[in-house]
Amino acid sequence: MTDRRSLAHELATQMAPVAQAWRQAADRVLASLGLSSSESWALVHLERLGEGVRQGDLARAIGIAEASLVRTIKHLEQAGLVTRKADAQDRRANRLHFTPTGATLARQAEGRLIALRLEMLEGLPDGDLEAAVRVLSRVSECAGAGRGRS
Repeated sequence: MTDRRSLAHELATQMAPVAQAWRQAADRVLASLGLSSSESWALVHLERLGEGVRQGDLARAIGIAEASLVRTIKHLEQAGLVTRKADAQDRRANRLHFTPTGATLARQAEGRLIALRLEMLEGLPDGDLEAAVRVLSRVSECAGAGRGRS
């Protein structure tokens, strides 16, 4: 049996490469939509968050600065996939909405990601997936709580 310290080390050293490989695989399946990676992910996250989300909330969901999202949203708007409308409560903020074409493309993107997840996790028992989710949730929780600061 491997000791706890070795298992913790193995888990820690695999997390970043696995996350990177997962993102690269997702980028490959989304590339066939004819959009840049950032445009595809903006559509996917807008679909997940729901229409009318504030631009800043979308940026946080993607994990980027709001300023970084501005150019992507401009391209999506120029492509006729999303529209920006001023927030009624805060005119400085924009709320994002799909056009019919954008909504269709976002659903296609999410469908491709679902298929990818099923393919990549095929053959893994549900118990293993449940354990992985618990472990990753706990690590994320601890990291978010500021643990690991020296």
